[in-house]
Order: sequence, then C-alpha cells, then structure tokens
Amino acid sequence: MVSMPRGAVPLRSARRSGAVLSLCSLLILGCVPGGDAPPAAEPPSVGVIAVTEERVNPYFEFVGKTRAADTVALRARVTGFLLERAFQEGGQVETDDLLFRIEPEQYQASLAQAEAQLSAAEASLNRAQVDLARYQELAKAKNVSQQKVDEAQAEVLVQEAAVETAQADIQKAQLNVDYTEIRAPIAGRIDLAAFDVGNLVEPASGVLATINRMDPIKVAFSIAETWYLELAQAGARARQGQDPDELAAPGKQHFVPQIRLPDGSLYPHDGWFDFFDNKVDETTGTVLIRAQFPNPDQLLLPGQFVTVVIERREAVSAVVVPQAALLTDQGGSYVLVVGDDDKVERRRVKTGQRFGTRQVIEEGLESGERIVLYGIQKVRPGIQVRPETTTPPGDPLAATGPGSSGENGGGDGDDAAPAARD
Repeated sequence: MVSMPRGAVPLRSARRSGAVLSLCSLLILGCVPGGDAPPAAEPPSVGVIAVTEERVNPYFEFVGKTRAADTVALRARVTGFLLERAFQEGGQVETDDLLFRIEPEQYQASLAQAEAQLSAAEASLNRAQVDLARYQELAKAKNVSQQKVDEAQAEVLVQEAAVETAQADIQKAQLNVDYTEIRAPIAGRIDLAAFDVGNLVEPASGVLATINRMDPIKVAFSIAETWYLELAQAGARARQGQDPDELAAPGKQHFVPQIRLPDGSLYPHDGWFDFFDNKVDETTGTVLIRAQFPNPDQLLLPGQFVTVVIERREAVSAVVVPQAALLTDQGGSYVLVVGDDDKVERRRVKTGQRFGTRQVIEEGLESGERIVLYGIQKVRPGIQVRPETTTPPGDPLAATGPGSSGENGGGDGDDAAPAARD
C-alpha cells in the first residue's frame, strides 16, 4: 500500500472543490452590477370599445287572448221545424242576411185571426159611436135619460179598448211571423250550424249558430301594477294640454301594442288600447287591459293565444353595450372598465332590456367610457393593459322588430328585440 505525502489532497476531493469554486464564481459574476437582467413582462393587449348611447324603444311583453269585436249567438224565438239554412257555414254574412227560416204557417194563421178580430172590434166601436151620437141628440130634446147617454159613452170606451187589444194581438202575431226568419244582426263570419234542415227548434234549443265580427279584433291581457302605473303616467303626461279624444285615437297613444304570433313573426298591424279595468285583481295583483288590432285578412281568430308587445311610440336614449362585454358573478352583473391610466377596473352595473346582442345599461356606465370587449380572459382588475380600439360584432337582430329573439326585459312572453322607431 502506497502512502500519500503529508498535506496532499486526494484527486476526487480536488475535483469537487474545483466545481464548487466555479459555481461560486458564476454566482458572484451574476451578482455583479451591470449584468444583463431578465426583461419585464409587457401589459396584455385587449380590445376595447367606447360606450355610446343609442335610440331604443323600451317594451314589455304579456300573454294575451284574442276575442271578436262583436259576437252574436243566434237562437230561435219561436217553435217550429227548420225549412231552410240560407248561409254557407264558415262564410261571411252581411247585416240583415237571411240565415234560418222556420215554418211560418201557424204564425201566419194567428196573424190572420188577429186581423179579423181587429176588424170585428172596429165594427163594434163604429156601432157604439153611432149609438152615442143618437143618444146625445135625443138627450137634448129630453127624449132619453142621461143614464142611456152614459151607458153609450161607456160602450164606446169598451170598444175602443177592444180595438187596441186587437191591434196589440196583431203586433204580437206579426212578430212571431217575423221570428220565423232569423237574420244576421251584424256583419261577420258565421260558424257551423247546430241544427240541420228538418229539425224542430224552439227557444230552449240553444244556440243555432254564432257570428263573430273579426275586424277589428280585440286582445285582452293582464299586466302588473308597476307596468300599469307606467302606462297611466305616460298617458297623463301626454294628455296635458291635448284633446283626450284625439289621444285615444289609433296612432296617437304614447305606447303602441303589437302582436307576436305563435310562429315568432310580428303581426303587420299596430293596435291601440280601448279598455283599462277600473280595479286591480286582488288575487294576482294585475290589471286587465284590452287592445284592438285591424284584422282585414282575418289572420287572427277569436280564442287565440298571442304575445302582446307594448312598445314606446317614441325612442329614448340609453347606454347600450354588446352582450359579450357583460360579465356576471354572485354579486350581479359587471363590466371591465379601462381608465385613463390604462388600468382595469371592475364596475358593477344595473342592466335593463336586451335588444338582440345589445344590452341596455341603466346605471354604472357613462357615454365615452372604455370597456373591455376582447381579451377579457387575459386581464383582472387592477392590472395595466394595452388597450386597442376595436369594433363590436355586428348585430343580426339590430334591424328587426319585436318579433326577433332576444332577452325579455319586462314581460311574461318570449324574448324580443324591438328597433327604434325614429
């Protein structure tokens, strides 16, 4: 075994010591002032838009049910067999058109009998009047007692009453004859006949057929007290200094009722309000309202459920932002606002109605402020960003009316996106 000289360092230890010295040297060099430091991270780039005001038409939606402007249920007023049905079922009828004919023979006979009774009563009256005149002449010459004159006068009165009774019987008989012909009291569309020709009908038989006047057509619906209050206040403001009759006319009211059909399309005619109930339903807290709509093509039928869209006639200015810029959490809705120092701020907002892809902001934003639209996932409140002005996405529903899809802002129906009227 070879012994190492005193003070000598083993080879393995020498190598380890050299590596440690080299590492220390690198660390020392790295700490020397003037060395290359790692570059600082750049602020993230985000797309921002400036908040603007737009003209929008606030609206409410409710579910309503249509009904005819006038409805008449036809019934028999005399008893007899049906001789004729003079209309096309489901067709249009005009005022005074013949609809049903009931056998008239027995009623014509009653009329002839009443006329004969009238002739007899008139003959008796004529005889009584002649007798009275003769007795009055005799009484002047003291050839007849006053009692006879009084009896003759009483007989004239009796016969006059008999004539009036006969005349009333004729009128009654004539009415029964007229009732054998059932005519249309209004113009409209008639439904199915409940009885065919040859059947016996009477007043207890029920409805023979129903006529509905289809143009205009009415829609009844209920609205909450808050919406009724807004409608009433708007109407009160509009009535100041104006003629109430003129404001009640179609095209003059402050709010415009419209109809969205079950297929989602918008009914082509605007309506007008013609009835507001005078009380609030205590069980539901709603007020019954009715509107009328022109129905020249009879597209709307009575008993149909429709969505009533109540829209302001005049557009109003409102802060509107793209729906994509709106964020939500447990605290509600908010947007990311970029300040003048390019720092991001979380801003709570109160939202209003939604029009397609655009959202009305009622509180929390002002026109001209910048909000983050693109790159939201890259930022958080408090950091600095590099804002780049961008263009919001196009809204395919921006030019459509209340028949479009969107978020409902104040009613019970489906979503809608009305466009501005002016």
